Amino acid sequence: MVPPFNDPALRALFAPYCGGLARERELEVALERLTALAFQGLRPVAGANGHRYLLRWDSVRAPMERTSCGLEFPEKPELHYRFELVTHQLVTWLMDCTEPDGQGLDLPDAFWQWLLVDSDSDEMGDETPSGP
Repeated sequence: MVPPFNDPALRALFAPYCGGLARERELEVALERLTALAFQGLRPVAGANGHRYLLRWDSVRAPMERTSCGLEFPEKPELHYRFELVTHQLVTWLMDCTEPDGQGLDLPDAFWQWLLVDSDSDEMGDETPSGP
């Protein structure tokens, strides 16, 4: 189980992988999100309301430890992604969340590009969509 996000040892463990002291506040927020084991987001779409999603992952203890993740879209239950990646990459993406148009938090474009383009050829994870 992950120690509390405000644990100085946990921050010190992840900081070298996630921007160091220059991004300490973002790291604290990301570690808080990490301990929740889930992230609810909204992916904006031009001219539409966007797509709500839920990203979940297994509990982790170290930046280089791999974690299994699942990405679901509540409005499209047949669309589900499973992948694995090193925890510090997940924390970095959680640090880089944005809130476009104030509608809801979204993971950065780098996550979506990795998921849709790079994940099948990248060492960080192995994306496997499930459904029809």
